[in-house]
Amino acid sequence: MNSNQFPILIVGAGPVGLSLALSLARAGIQAEVFEADEELNTQIRASTFHPKTLELFETWGVVDDVIKHGYKVNQLQYWERASRTIIADFDYQVIAKDTKYPYRLQCPQHIATRVLKPAVEVTEFGKVHMGHKLIDFVDCGTHVRARFETKNGIVEKDGSYLCGADGTHSTVRKQLNIGFQGKTYEDRFLLIGSDLNTNDLLPNAAQVCYVFDPQEWVIILNLPDIVRVVFRMQNDEDETIAMQEENLRKRISNFFGEVPDYKVKTTQLYRVHQRVADTFRVGRVVLVGDSAHNNNPSGGMGMNSGIHDAANLTEKLERIRNGEADSILDDYSTERRKYAIESVQLYSDQQYKNMAMTSDEERVKRNESLAEIANDPAKAREYLLKASMLEERI
Repeated sequence: MNSNQFPILIVGAGPVGLSLALSLARAGIQAEVFEADEELNTQIRASTFHPKTLELFETWGVVDDVIKHGYKVNQLQYWERASRTIIADFDYQVIAKDTKYPYRLQCPQHIATRVLKPAVEVTEFGKVHMGHKLIDFVDCGTHVRARFETKNGIVEKDGSYLCGADGTHSTVRKQLNIGFQGKTYEDRFLLIGSDLNTNDLLPNAAQVCYVFDPQEWVIILNLPDIVRVVFRMQNDEDETIAMQEENLRKRISNFFGEVPDYKVKTTQLYRVHQRVADTFRVGRVVLVGDSAHNNNPSGGMGMNSGIHDAANLTEKLERIRNGEADSILDDYSTERRKYAIESVQLYSDQQYKNMAMTSDEERVKRNESLAEIANDPAKAREYLLKASMLEERI
């Protein structure tokens, strides 16, 4: 039996699953996405797209559509809350010779998926099935057979490979009994999304600001139609009380001072995990994105690294289609797992440590180091290439 006669089965229609389907379809490989929900997700989740990801979107023919729904961030700033001063100001123009997209795009992932899904569906080789919840699957050696629960009953589908892009609580990973080792951060993150114009409230602030404070650090993310302000929750705070609108507004006022009228559009309270699967491949089944790895969101690298997984996996599946042994999927697992551990997790964990630092001596050293890097064009370029996931161009 020639496994190439079957499509690649992808579980999960998030940005990673849809990116994988699009990249495969663009390469002429049949790919079918199966999503448990009837509609694409609308929850507040990742919103940062780094230059390397935009380069991939250009290759897949969707970059213009994603960019037009986003907000270009040309500066990255670090502030000290107590003194209301800028510690370091990084201008993305220092990497303008390194990439066609010298900025960080803020576009909610639920908007991006609504660009990716139709892009998959208009190809000759891509399909998306909504309302198909994975029940189980069997690796038959020559192919994979998966069963999905739908409103019309059980659907069975054969595929050459099955890709789990079904998130942190991945059914695919759990059925394979793959370990998912790591840690959960003690801090809780409180996100308040509103129509508040923060430009006048924090003069000279960039579109993205990381505000250091040993008790309550803050992250400000400006998007096209909303500003997200993320606060560190205190350990002894009651979540129910903190989420009351009166207290949400007090928190905003305590940070910005007197503010004009604004509307709270959305809120979210969450904990952050940093974990990586023991392997990203077992037989004809592979993991991509959050099903394989997740990390602190401070650097905005989680969704991006998942999309980069998709690009790497597509390259391997193209080579298999062209006659190479599928043992190269072990290379995919090794390469992407190493990157998750040695690059993404190290960077995002350091970002978090910078935010949460309490020692006065350490905070002074942190501020001096960031200021020195930002004020040296060569060092600033290196820093932004790492922050943009383009470290191979250093």
